[in-house]
Amino acid sequence: MNPPPEAIADADVVLHLRVQVTPQVRDAFLSFCRRAFPVYESVGGCRMALYEDSRAPGRFDEVGYYRTESDYARAEAALKDRPEQAELIREWKTLLSGPPDVSIERRTKL
Repeated sequence: MNPPPEAIADADVVLHLRVQVTPQVRDAFLSFCRRAFPVYESVGGCRMALYEDSRAPGRFDEVGYYRTESDYARAEAALKDRPEQAELIREWKTLLSGPPDVSIERRTKL
């Protein structure tokens, strides 16, 4: 298991989950992320971060930085194979105003 990346330059895979939450659940969403991110990071090789759009409160970008492709694959498998993570995903979906906009970016070798 790899250590988490310390900087975006260390990440071969970057996952973006762009989501919207209502003002009524914003605090619950932030609390959820504080609980969930360490669980997601526990599979190794991953660092999670949360960004909020300064011009659109409640619009967030949850970002997973994965050191390697295999770290990303292991984290994705854990979402299905680990009951605690599967439950977190179910809870997360209840907080969102709509479906997330998901993008997965892979480092381009230059």
